[in-house]
Amino acid sequence: MSATHFITLPTFHRKRIFQNERFGEVLTEVLMHSRRQFDILLHDYVIMPDHAHLLLTGEVPVAQLINALQKEFAKEIALQFGYAGEVWESQFDDQEIKSAKDCAECAKHIHSNPVRVGFCDKPGEYRMSSTGSRWLLDPLPEALRAETTQTA
Repeated sequence: MSATHFITLPTFHRKRIFQNERFGEVLTEVLMHSRRQFDILLHDYVIMPDHAHLLLTGEVPVAQLINALQKEFAKEIALQFGYAGEVWESQFDDQEIKSAKDCAECAKHIHSNPVRVGFCDKPGEYRMSSTGSRWLLDPLPEALRAETTQTA
């Protein structure tokens, strides 16, 4: 059964490796490739200098997915840039999303993260995120889409 997750992936000792936007581009490409490889839906993401947030839906166990993503990213930056240091903390945060309200709050957190720390004025201005990306992402499951109410 598919489940939607809000995941936070901290870098090793919060090292700011994603200050290098090229590393952020590689992580984005790994995420996009993983959608097909693991049959997941990626709804939102943001890559900050020392962590990344993902909002995704899939059937694969989250620990297995994250382990594969982390390994693939580390392999790619070693190949492309010769980076041999530690990349990720072994622990990550995972929150299963069960309501449209929780989902909307997680998406808001993702979108506002670069604004909150002063990297940009509006979410769409930050390139290492789903709002500033050139990639087309996946829609949320029907049950997690925020309902709009109209008053008469």
